[in-house]
Amino acid sequence: MTDQTDKPSRGRLPIYAAAALLVAGAGVLYVNGGASGKKGSGEACAASRETSQRVSSLAKGEVAAMSIASEPEPMPELTFTGPDGAPRKLEDFKGKTVLLNLWATWCVPCRSEMAALDRLQKEAGSEKFEVVTVNIDTSKLDRPKTFLHEIGAESLAFYADPKAEIFFQLKQTGQALGLPTTFLIDGKGCQIGLMQGPAKWDSDEGRSLVTQTAELSSTPVATP
Repeated sequence: MTDQTDKPSRGRLPIYAAAALLVAGAGVLYVNGGASGKKGSGEACAASRETSQRVSSLAKGEVAAMSIASEPEPMPELTFTGPDGAPRKLEDFKGKTVLLNLWATWCVPCRSEMAALDRLQKEAGSEKFEVVTVNIDTSKLDRPKTFLHEIGAESLAFYADPKAEIFFQLKQTGQALGLPTTFLIDGKGCQIGLMQGPAKWDSDEGRSLVTQTAELSSTPVATP
């Protein structure tokens, strides 16, 4: 039986959302390309359009549910804690492509993909790319680390938001409808892709998508 006691007090995050969203689909929710639906902010990510266009065909197979933005937009300011408990910002990772994953121990689909995310970080992590998994458990705060230890996750740094503020911030803009939610963010801090639901991230398709994004993001765009 699923443990419901750890869910954030401001609202219930549906465990079933992953399956529902994979069916309902990114194509319905993000038909306008920019995942956040904001207008006028895309110019800040104009240089990321080429990256987005070139990796769009790589969202297939095990990562086919990822919605690639036709007009990448800046990620909002997000704050969480780092492995040492000190505040960290998403902005701290600029210059590096990031796969940002929001998860909780009470979320069954989240638990099932953490080992794959750990393997992806082990195999593809570099100065150009990092898997950043942010735990949003709001009680029994020792449980996430215990769970990661139990599954043998050794490559993921532990990031957390014990108030789940990140989730609710992104929920308000329609970018996080359930857990897990995963963002593919290039080195400029621009959102290249968004996935609602789990994936086999250490698959050939998953590695190809993130490594190609990292490579393109670190390559200067040619000017006429």
